[in-house]
Amino acid sequence: MSVSDWRIQGRPILEPTTGRWLPRGAVDVQGDNRPLYTPVRAFELRWTIDTYEQWSLLVATFNELQSSGTAVVRIPAYPTLTFPSATGSAYAFCEYSGCTLAEPTIGEFFEGYPTDVALLIANIVVA
Repeated sequence: MSVSDWRIQGRPILEPTTGRWLPRGAVDVQGDNRPLYTPVRAFELRWTIDTYEQWSLLVATFNELQSSGTAVVRIPAYPTLTFPSATGSAYAFCEYSGCTLAEPTIGEFFEGYPTDVALLIANIVVA
């Protein structure tokens, strides 16, 4: 992975320390007791940062992009039988459109700097 792989609105972002697809919560239960899930997914990006400049860069990027309402994000593809491969062995990035970004959240401060930053990308439709 490189910094150019991770993008929001076509712009490279600071490479995250971790990224993960979040599990979907059931919205209801069918009559045969099977859960029903929402058709959209969410992805969480996390950074372990060392400097205030990195925090400022993340916030500035969010402030520039959040006013548009929705975003196109380039993140690791959600594994399906059709993409990236039928075996699920390929690792690839994919663009998802119509996504929404939550405001970046910060964890504890250490020596005057935030150490953990998270950004939630929601409303991801996976084919």
